[in-house]
Formats: sequence, structure tokens, C-alpha cells
Amino acid sequence: MGTHTAFARPLLAAVVAAAAGVTCLSVAPAQAKRPSPPTPPTTSLPTYPTSVVGVSPQAMEKPNASGRTIRSLTMDNGKFYVGYGDYIINGGPTKVTTFDPATNVFAESGLTAPTEEITTFRKINGKLYAPWSDPTGSATANQGYSTNATGTWTNEFKAPAEHVFDVATLTGSDLWMVGSAKGVVDGKGGAAAYRSTDGGTSWSLVAKDTSSTEMGRERYYWAAALGGKMYMQAQDVLEGAPLRVFNGTTWSTMPGVTPCSTVEARAVEVFKGKIICTKYGSGVVAFDGTRATQVMPQTNWNVLDFDVPGDGYIYALSRGGVYRSADGLSWKGLTTVPEYAWAIGVHNGTIYLGERLNGTIRKVDGLNTNALTTKTATTTGTTTCNRKSSKSC
Repeated sequence: MGTHTAFARPLLAAVVAAAAGVTCLSVAPAQAKRPSPPTPPTTSLPTYPTSVVGVSPQAMEKPNASGRTIRSLTMDNGKFYVGYGDYIINGGPTKVTTFDPATNVFAESGLTAPTEEITTFRKINGKLYAPWSDPTGSATANQGYSTNATGTWTNEFKAPAEHVFDVATLTGSDLWMVGSAKGVVDGKGGAAAYRSTDGGTSWSLVAKDTSSTEMGRERYYWAAALGGKMYMQAQDVLEGAPLRVFNGTTWSTMPGVTPCSTVEARAVEVFKGKIICTKYGSGVVAFDGTRATQVMPQTNWNVLDFDVPGDGYIYALSRGGVYRSADGLSWKGLTTVPEYAWAIGVHNGTIYLGERLNGTIRKVDGLNTNALTTKTATTTGTTTCNRKSSKSC
């Protein structure tokens, strides 16, 4: 939408500092424009061959190489819904499309979303929601998401927003959308969270954050419900990246605990009673509502994308490889990945990888995740609660 600052989206693929000893998990992340990928480090993970199964014609229609990046692969009814586009250089609108791994065919849903990029699809009550990361329309007009909640894909214009980065539910019957909007605090733009309690008919601004001098980067990039509470973090606001908490009635700020960086929504998932997410400089973090525990510090790369395919595991993709966990705490490395791997989807034991810049989807050959043993090596992490880092709280 319009022009963007040079620091317009989270940088997920950068090399991070290796965690050593006891590390505080409250360092605010740097935001930067996506660079060309550095050379992957040497890794001890096994390497399986991969083969190209398709190139998205819809992604290849984008006018710039970055817009042809496959950003997410979300399985629904036997087909992957494909996130792609680029909200830095623009190039929207964006067609809602699928990839069928049984036939290797891409298909269009018949709907074109008014957004420069579809970053992710969220599944709520069995239906898909694609938030408009960067709407093609006015920053002061109602914006929202695309969804098949009625059985047919539709565009839903819900509330004034400049960006809508994530859609979530707290109760199962309400809907949330978070991002940024103009004029939310004393005439200044900032991070904005909307909630609907009537099935999406009406929306209320329920949370907002801004900075002393508006920079245009004040945003909620993700929202996650856990234990009857909604959690979100705001980027570049007065308090850094505070963790806001809504308990169903009132809001509070959790002091000293910032479990996730302000990363893209695809790098945050709720799994086995924990929020699993990327933390810059620390790898993967698990947050149980009280404690933030570093659970995968061994990778030298930020995790780009998670997938929860329903086989009892959560999968993580970084530039260093693919990892999985049965509990979100202990992780096992499965395979290295090609240089341009940027999104992950797992279906019927096969790992699929979406690539950056070229609209390509690959599958990992010779690796059946359903046939792997369940044993994983336990990693020892650090825990943060109330500004104290220790083995337990």
C-alpha cells in the first residue's frame, strides 16, 4: 500500500548469534529489509534429495522476483493453499490459489484478494482466513481478510487498517485481526487489534500501541490464544516490544517477558499448550503463559516458518534445515534444505518446501516422516520470567 519505510518487515532469515550459557530472552529484534541469502553454514543434518513438483503460475505473474516467493503452504482438504507476494515492492492484488500434491496442479479459487501479499492462512473452526498483509486500498478504509468461512471464498472488509498481519480467535466464537491503523492514539498511527464477538458483523478496536514519534513501523505482527488469554506483541512502540495480554475481560502487560520477536505470523504457532515461536538471537522459544524457554538454540538461523500438519508433530523450517518436535520442547533435525527454501508444508509423510524468488515448490525425496522414530534429543534451554533467567521459576 503506497510507499514503505526501508525497515518494513521482520527479517527472519538473518544469521543469529549462537546462544551460550544463560541468556536473557528480552532483547528487542532489529527490523530490516530482506537481503540476498548468505551461504548456509556447515551442518550435521542428513541431506535428502529434493525434486521440483511445480512452479506457481500465479506467483510468476508478480512483477518482481521477491513477489514470486512462496511464503506459506497451508493444507486444507488435500490441497495446499499457497501464500506468496511481496508487500515491500508491492505487486498486488493476489489470487487465492492452491497446489494439489496428488496431481502437482495449481488452481485458482476464483477469488483475488486486495493485498500485495498473502503471508499466511490461518485455520479457525475448520475454515481458512488469509489476512491482508498490505491491502491495495486506502490505509483509512475498511480492510480485513479473505476467507472460505461461508463455504465460498469471499473478501471481507471489516475495519480501518493499514496492515492486517494475523487473524485469530480467543473463544472459538469471536474473531480478532491485528496489524496497524491510522489515527489510533491521539491522531497518530500505530499497532491496532480489532475484535468481533458477533461473527464478524461488527468490530471494535480493543488494543492499540504507538510511539512518541510515529515512524510507521508500529505494528502487531501476530496474535495467539493460550489458556483462555490472547497474547500479542507490538513492534517499535514506547515500551519496545511489550507482551499484551487479554484475559477475556481486561488487558495487562506482562513485565520482563517477550517470548517471541515481532516476527511474521507464520513464525508463531500454538502447539501442545505452548506458544512456539521464533526469537531473534535465541532460536525457537516455547511460552506456556508464564515462562519463556529457549528450546532449540542449536540452529544458527532464524526459523522462517512452522507447520502443524496434524500428525502429532510441529515442524520448523530454517535456512539450516527442517526440524520437528512432538512436544514443542525437544527437537530433532530431519534434513538440510535447498538454499532458497522459504516455506514448509507436510502432508502424508512428505515434506514440501516453497522457495523464494522463483515460485517453486519442491518435495523432499526418500524421507517419510511417518516412518521416523519418535525419539528426540532433549535440548537444554533458558527460561525467562519476571526479568529473571533460570532453569525454572
